[in-house]
Amino acid sequence: MDNTYKTNKYRQPLFEIVGMTSTELTFAVAFAYMESEQIENFCWVLEKLKELFVKKDLCPQVILTDRDLALMKSIEIVFPRSINLLCRFHINKNVGVKCKQHVVNNLQKTINTLWMEVVWASDEVEYGQRLHQLEQ
Repeated sequence: MDNTYKTNKYRQPLFEIVGMTSTELTFAVAFAYMESEQIENFCWVLEKLKELFVKKDLCPQVILTDRDLALMKSIEIVFPRSINLLCRFHINKNVGVKCKQHVVNNLQKTINTLWMEVVWASDEVEYGQRLHQLEQ
């Protein structure tokens, strides 16, 4: 779930909801123009989404978002049993921005490589080892 900003003549956020198959293909689930990114607006869209489910007790197991606090709160309200995870794309983008702010140019590529090794670790042990390498 994510918003696209100011891409229409009304300059309203376009809220996009996509799903992912077991083969990692994405498909469109819903779109909504929103007046603003307020909890009430997100809740309204998510409630409409919830009405589409055939089984009323069925809900998404995992929802990926950027760190939009209003959206995260709305998910907590409408889908309290769903796990809200931060999108890896947005995390990597933020790491890159912070890296450019705090690291000299010749180390940015090295840190990015070490970061990606942490992200793609296959288990907790490997994650710990790669995180330690990054920290060093």
